Amino acid sequence: MNRRWKGDDAGAALPLVLILVTVVAVVLGALLSFADTGVRTTVNLRDQAAAAYTADGALQAGINAIRTSTFTGAAGEHCFGGSDTLVLPNFGGGGSAAVSCTADPAKVRIQCPSLSVCNRPGNAILTLGTGGEDGLNIQQPTGSSFRVHGIVYSNSNIRVVNGSLDTNTAVYARGACSGTISSTPAPSCGYGGSSLGADPGYTPALTSVPPRQALPPCTKAGSLVTFQPGLYDDAAGLSAMMSSSSRCKDSTFWFTPGTYYFDFRNSAAVRPPSLPGGDDVWTVDNGYLVAGTPVDGSKRVIAKPPVPAQIPGACDNPIDDPKASGVQFVFGGDSRLAVKAGQVEICGTYSADRPPVALYGLASGADTPVTATLVPTGTPGGTFTTAPAGSLSTVDGNLATWTNNAGGNQSAAVTATGYTPPAAIPAGSILKSAQVSVRHGNDSGSTQDNLTVQVTPAGGTTGDPYKVPSYSDNSLHTDLVDVTSAALSQQVYDGTFTGAQLSYTAALKHKGTEQVDALQLVLDYTPPALRAENGCTQLMYPSSAACALVTAVNNSGNRFYVQGTTYAPKAVLDVTLNNATEPIFRFGVVARSLWVKETGSVTFTGAVIEVPDDSPGFVFGVYLSAYVCPGAATCAPGGAPVARARVAYVDGDPTNPVAGARQVSVLSWSGNR
Repeated sequence: MNRRWKGDDAGAALPLVLILVTVVAVVLGALLSFADTGVRTTVNLRDQAAAAYTADGALQAGINAIRTSTFTGAAGEHCFGGSDTLVLPNFGGGGSAAVSCTADPAKVRIQCPSLSVCNRPGNAILTLGTGGEDGLNIQQPTGSSFRVHGIVYSNSNIRVVNGSLDTNTAVYARGACSGTISSTPAPSCGYGGSSLGADPGYTPALTSVPPRQALPPCTKAGSLVTFQPGLYDDAAGLSAMMSSSSRCKDSTFWFTPGTYYFDFRNSAAVRPPSLPGGDDVWTVDNGYLVAGTPVDGSKRVIAKPPVPAQIPGACDNPIDDPKASGVQFVFGGDSRLAVKAGQVEICGTYSADRPPVALYGLASGADTPVTATLVPTGTPGGTFTTAPAGSLSTVDGNLATWTNNAGGNQSAAVTATGYTPPAAIPAGSILKSAQVSVRHGNDSGSTQDNLTVQVTPAGGTTGDPYKVPSYSDNSLHTDLVDVTSAALSQQVYDGTFTGAQLSYTAALKHKGTEQVDALQLVLDYTPPALRAENGCTQLMYPSSAACALVTAVNNSGNRFYVQGTTYAPKAVLDVTLNNATEPIFRFGVVARSLWVKETGSVTFTGAVIEVPDDSPGFVFGVYLSAYVCPGAATCAPGGAPVARARVAYVDGDPTNPVAGARQVSVLSWSGNR
């Protein structure tokens, strides 16, 4: 029995040995394969790490190259001098690299490195008048609150009639304060001074008067009426277009992006026939006025505003979009805007270094009247027997003559042409007077002679004859004869006056020689000019003769919003609120005086006037992509980049960057590993 069990144990051990040998072989094979893979992976990782280090170094080189340059991302600029690619040959050992650059379209919204370099005003409300009228006058029902976001500064006084003035920050007044004012810190009245109270002196978008624009066609109700930038001088025409009785009532009146100059001349004592008389107030009493780039309800730019426009929110707001292209409405003289019924939204243009001024009241400039003495050219014509070339251009004794040898009731005429203005008369010019200066006489003078002059503007019709005095002596006399006519006035206003023909006719009742030494045309006109606010806008408010630059009513049916800064240092703004749905003045108000009236129930709980706070952002940014070319002497962008970065740069003065002095912020950094 014992031998039988020994034989059985020996037979069982053999399979166990075979299994053990197989397991060991498999394990050894796996270990050898893993070791080979590990070696190959180590080599690959080492290559990837080298590429990553090279790419990181290349990005740093690109960042520094822009830091030490004056590149600002402006149109036409390249990130690296003349190219948007920075080539780094023999960079990083055993190869080369390249960095491509693309400007980031996003830019800072509100950037104020200093008071002098800031794209928003230092105050939500700044009034510059120093006496004789309230700087800030707020009238509202008891229990109401007029809310402001930003500093309030009056260079005179603040008067709050009922309710309260509430701001999230400080209130200053050089004069006294009356009524309830809530601010942090407590309001400072009788304040001694601060740079915050100085006129910021914003310059207008205009340096000269733009070309005059005719009013666009207005023929169909509920249509889109499109305006182009330029000079508009007819308040009566604008008001008629935007009235409830207009042929294009209930329309959307779209003022495309650009600068508009409103200098109304309806109150001028002398006007051309096409310019109706009246005051210089543009009244919006119907329709929807949209000024700037139109947007839809999602704030996406669209080709044109709808009819009706949805106000507010109809134009691209520079507080929301750093690419906003809007308008600047510039007012000169005693021109004013009154919003009575209808809806108005005016959007300014974003800038990185100055406020988006949407409404501008000129503080300087004046009319410059022109007196032009125009002379004929060539040889005079007509029935005068002697009329040498140039004989009528100047007083020089070179005479045009005609001798009446027959006696009673004989007549002759001399005509001259030319009279070209030395410079083109711009459209919109107001002709004050037109006179013919004639040097004439008769060697057998008589006060019974019938002498006349007539003017025919080039391209126009002959005007009435105007009588010239006759004299009994035989001397030469110089007379100024007024020949102002509707046709001549209209040509000057239209900018189409290019010259004229003048005729001098002598009807003699006696024998004698008629003599003409000079026949000149003297025009006295006033061309369009950038004019400081004047007239009633400069009277102390609210006297009976005073008027405000802007008078607006904002209620359930009437809406008035300025998405930008309002700057009128010499004028008054007068706004009545009943049902505002958002701030009516964005980016602050600077005026001589501000009057606000709240009537009825004001449900809007936000700030009615505000300046935005500083927002996180940057002056400009770039996207950088790094490419690595191992074993190559040079490198060009191609394929997938090894690393990417988004980098922001901030300059103390964005318009005058200093190479090497700009701040750098890496907004993102990623690798393709």
